[in-house]
Amino acid sequence: MYRQVCKNIIPLLAIWLVLFSCKKDKPNTTNTPLPTDSTTRVLLVCEGSLGNGNATIGAYFPVTDSVYHHLYKTANTTDLGDVFQSVTKVNSHYFLCINNTDKIIVIDTATWLQKANINVPKPRYLLHVGNNRAYVGSLFNNKIFIVNTQNYSVLKSIEMPFQNVEGMILKDGFVYACCWDTACRQLYKIDISQDRIIDSIALMAAAPQSILLDKNKNAWIMGGNAYKSKSSSLHCIELNSKKINKFFPFAAGIEAIKPVSNHTADSLFFLEVNYNGGSSNNGVFVMPINSSALPTSPIISCTSFQYFWALGIHPISQELYVGDPKGFVQSSTVGIYSKSGILRKQFKTGVGIGAFYFD
Repeated sequence: MYRQVCKNIIPLLAIWLVLFSCKKDKPNTTNTPLPTDSTTRVLLVCEGSLGNGNATIGAYFPVTDSVYHHLYKTANTTDLGDVFQSVTKVNSHYFLCINNTDKIIVIDTATWLQKANINVPKPRYLLHVGNNRAYVGSLFNNKIFIVNTQNYSVLKSIEMPFQNVEGMILKDGFVYACCWDTACRQLYKIDISQDRIIDSIALMAAAPQSILLDKNKNAWIMGGNAYKSKSSSLHCIELNSKKINKFFPFAAGIEAIKPVSNHTADSLFFLEVNYNGGSSNNGVFVMPINSSALPTSPIISCTSFQYFWALGIHPISQELYVGDPKGFVQSSTVGIYSKSGILRKQFKTGVGIGAFYFD
């Protein structure tokens, strides 16, 4: 897995960070094993460390300021698996993509109990496309798997020109898919009524990975793979005309990942990651969509021998949720910041925090 090796380059020096890290506004503890709070929850997607089967799902409840850990194991008395990549809600169930265990676990959103297992090789991200169907991208495979979200079966697959389908969006009955392959320089358009590629958009750089829409319904595609010497890049594309409105190449060696947008979809937030222990090009960056240049300074900086691996924006409070995996060798730290980058609270969660899901 491309970045699994990179993530462990920063060694046990990460432990040093715990000894000197800030402790601020620790969330309230709870005596109940599973949350009963029905208010807005933030799911904590903890990848675990590759090969150790220690992935976990947690939850933070902003209203009660409560954090819960190991929800799946508490409810189901078994471990989640190896490398928890992403979670998507479809109706009253969460679909958990467990990458290295080759399965999608379906759990009830109220009880956390397992409903089903779907066998998919190296699932990464799931996109609900309607009519009880979802598209699932797969690492090291040149296929998108189509699963039935009602009976939890694999219906069929779409063959793609390249491996590693990652970011996907649904717009006007079409899925736009990124193949995170170092040889790929295309964005693919798929007709969901036919489940086949009908068009592609040429890109100016290789390895597209993430895609999201701004307030003008233009697509922003972030790609690259520093580990494989493919520079990070950012495109802004008008999908209907296939016109590239903007293109921003990052400097060689910079790893830019995991873009998210604010609630007005007029600014992008993303991570730059420095695996070598340095503080440069390392932290949370923000870029207005009308900008003519990439940002040069982070709004949240990393210290030496630190990097962030998870980023999200709360849809109501607009606070930034930032995850520090602590080198994937111990409990991660989640920091909650104002939209201007001021730390408001901090708490610990499972190993390898990789994503947040706001429900």
